[in-house]
Amino acid sequence: KGLVTGKDRDDYIETARRKAHDLKEYIDVLFDWFKLNSNEFALEIQSVEVAELTRNILIDWIPIFEDKQVEYDIDIPEHPVRVRLDMDSYMRIVNNLIQNVIAHSHADKIKISLSKKENSMELLLADNGVGIEKEDLKHIFERLYKCDKGRSEKGSGLGLSIVHQLVEKMGGSITVESVPGKGTEFTLLFPLEI
Repeated sequence: KGLVTGKDRDDYIETARRKAHDLKEYIDVLFDWFKLNSNEFALEIQSVEVAELTRNILIDWIPIFEDKQVEYDIDIPEHPVRVRLDMDSYMRIVNNLIQNVIAHSHADKIKISLSKKENSMELLLADNGVGIEKEDLKHIFERLYKCDKGRSEKGSGLGLSIVHQLVEKMGGSITVESVPGKGTEFTLLFPLEI
């Protein structure tokens, strides 16, 4: 209507664009969650060399860690580790867990290690961030649950619920431990291919 001109107009347009982008992200995640809970969802489980795959996922995160001044310690074995997985789902799980650290933990250190433990592949992802309260920890994988009850933190409350479902659908398990003020550690376990 021409009520606002110049820089104010540009600022309003930028705010509207950002909000539209946030809404699209939220709707995409919502659709993913519904798809996961429908009969349409099918995994493409195959034999995957997961050490190399994990390395390739983490390569893309290194510039982000450096940009955000997050010190990283990555420990992935040189020898092959074979697991039966859906590659896209595994990538999504790892990316989502790291994204959570960047977006919510206020950490300046992250440690990611992959190893063989008995008959399983174990992926540990630990940070030294704000941690999660004991009461919140019990509900962390529930859909729409958000630890931050205020509105300052963005997030759909669906990310960790999707991670949990994907892990379970691939026959794995995910657990979390946290100490408020000290940090959080997620542990992913998948059976090794025999």
